[in-house]
Amino acid sequence: MSLVPLLNYAVDGPSDPDGEDTLTAVVVRATVGTAHRCLRDHLTAHGLDPDDACLVLSELLGNALLNGGETAAVAWRLSGDRLRIGVADTAALSLPVIQNACTREGGRGLLLVEQLAHSWGVRPLGTLGKEVWCNLEVKAA
Repeated sequence: MSLVPLLNYAVDGPSDPDGEDTLTAVVVRATVGTAHRCLRDHLTAHGLDPDDACLVLSELLGNALLNGGETAAVAWRLSGDRLRIGVADTAALSLPVIQNACTREGGRGLLLVEQLAHSWGVRPLGTLGKEVWCNLEVKAA
């Protein structure tokens, strides 16, 4: 996995030895839009529709920065039409559970992730916090 500064990310950057394209970056509130654009550019450059993946990334980053601190680590790996997105933060392992019938203005991001992703979950990172991850099938553009 290559470590790439978010603002210097190039769509045609090197692939890892397995032929998979990977990006890892640290994101703060001011760079969420940049992370979103990088994913959009990355998928578009591969002839893939970025809309669902960008929505999922926005939801995961929003949760991490709202509940997990000032920064989050984001990584994605594209292999063919399969995309894995992971967002790590320093918060404890729990995530708020929102019911389908909730009438709150916000708080439904994980329901969107569940609807759009093939699979998703939370992985503990010991004393460092947690990673919320998902696997998506990305359609051709």
